Parts: sequence; C-alpha cells; structure tokens
Amino acid sequence: MARTIAASVGKGGVNRKDDSMTVQELLNGVPPEEGGPAPPLKVDGLPWQKTIAAIQNFQRVALGFKWPDGRVDPAGKTLARLNAYDAPVVAEELPPGPIWLV
Repeated sequence: MARTIAASVGKGGVNRKDDSMTVQELLNGVPPEEGGPAPPLKVDGLPWQKTIAAIQNFQRVALGFKWPDGRVDPAGKTLARLNAYDAPVVAEELPPGPIWLV
C-alpha cells in the first residue's frame, strides 16, 4: 500500500514531523546504488541538510532529474517513485508440508 504525506517535505517544504519521518523511512528503503542514502538517514522527523541532500540524490539517480529540487510533494513524482521501493519484505518462504492439528 502506498504511503502518503499530508504536506511537502524538504527544501522549501512545510516539513511536518510525521511527513518528514515517512520520507526519511522511504529513502532508507532505497538501495544506495539506486539513489538511496549511505549511510541511512536518522529517522527523526528533522529534514535538514542530510535529508534534503538524500532527496536530491534520489531525484537525480532514480528519477533522472537534471535539476533536483530537494522536495517531496504529496502528489508528486518523487513520492510515487519512493513508494515503488516500499514493498513488504518476506523473510523466508517455507516449503509446503504437512499440517498438524492438535
């Protein structure tokens, strides 16, 4: 399920704490070679320099923006692309086997 934010996050954004934390979590879910931050961002809801730089890097690498603006908007391309990386993680799939009822 796609995650949402109520207002913009990043450079020149509204920067609500809960929205900022959502963006930080989503950015941390992106592999570094695909534009994610390395090291991962601290998820603190404070979109300062490191978060803005991570947004710009993601926009440059994953979206191909020539001039990334460093902001994630609620209905924008950046949030949509971040959500593509927010898939549930399957730890282990078990092989089919007998079911025991007690």
